[in-house]
Amino acid sequence: MSEKIEKVHKRLSLAELKNCKGFENYSDEQAEETIKSLEKISVLFYELYMKQKQTVEKIKENKQGSKEEAIEEVKEKKPKEAFYERKPTGKKRNAA
Repeated sequence: MSEKIEKVHKRLSLAELKNCKGFENYSDEQAEETIKSLEKISVLFYELYMKQKQTVEKIKENKQGSKEEAIEEVKEKKPKEAFYERKPTGKKRNAA
């Protein structure tokens, strides 16, 4: 079995952010809000990446099953329900 290695991530400091081009003149409050926003978007992208990776692995495992079944199985485990909600496309379905 493989062991999970937990990485410790360091939070971006105000000084580090202010050293980046375009952020030099930010107030401490602006820098703190920017750091919080960057953290949120980083978590969101990571979750999306992991979900996609999990879907691909599930599809590979279930070569006999359909792709749609594997995707639905992964969707049931989604962490941020509101973000992944499907929006209506406006397309009409053909009535049988």
